[in-house]
Amino acid sequence: MSTARTAATVFTAFLLSQVFAVVIHGFLLAADYAPYEGTLLRDFAGGPGWSALLLPVAHLCFVSGLVWIHGRLSLEGTQVARGLKLGLIGWLVGQAPLYMIWYAQQPWPDSLIVKQLGLELLSSLAIGLTIALVSQLPARQVVPRVATV
Repeated sequence: MSTARTAATVFTAFLLSQVFAVVIHGFLLAADYAPYEGTLLRDFAGGPGWSALLLPVAHLCFVSGLVWIHGRLSLEGTQVARGLKLGLIGWLVGQAPLYMIWYAQQPWPDSLIVKQLGLELLSSLAIGLTIALVSQLPARQVVPRVATV
């Protein structure tokens, strides 16, 4: 993949990840998070502060990693199928463990974790699909290796 195509893919997927983050955590789950602001969650009433900059940096790291993986991973199927597989891989190594660790360590309600995991799965699938469609990588031929003794 060319440098320009890689940059366009990262940029597009990053923008989508930011939109999903705002919609999911800023609107859809805002009422669920409200009781925890100022205790488990930072209170941004006086302004977001420097720590809020870590949120887009985290999304940029996640998206950049997925774009890098997508260029090196041999996934079979159409671009849509490969994008959905990539999104599932991203969710399995990114969001799913993160939210389960938080749930194990902090007193989040069961219903909130289920919502977070489900919404983040949809987000990851959409991001993986976007990466596959924007990158326009052709399907790779998977060549079986012969075992030698």
